[in-house]
Amino acid sequence: MGPGETFSFIFFTIFGFAGFNAVLKHRVKMAEIKGPPRGSSVDIATQAAIEELRQEVRQLRDTTMRYDMSFDTALTRMEERVDRIETRAYTTTAASDPLARLRSEQ
Repeated sequence: MGPGETFSFIFFTIFGFAGFNAVLKHRVKMAEIKGPPRGSSVDIATQAAIEELRQEVRQLRDTTMRYDMSFDTALTRMEERVDRIETRAYTTTAASDPLARLRSEQ
């Protein structure tokens, strides 16, 4: 074995291990990013908590929609009442005051 072969062997051994170490660290980090394996007790507990939060959001959305519809119905009734009162007041004023009829026609 000559000096060139020895140098090549040492070079590839050192950088080969460093390269293998870098690839191994990359694969470990990717596994950590993907998360724990499915079926673990932490994963089941987390899924249950998320599903519980989703259910609460659905309930809040339903409650909000119900109150919104109730408020809209009450507002519509109030508008109808005000329209009837205004119509009565206009009719009563026009019947008792002949000049009011002339002013409204102009």
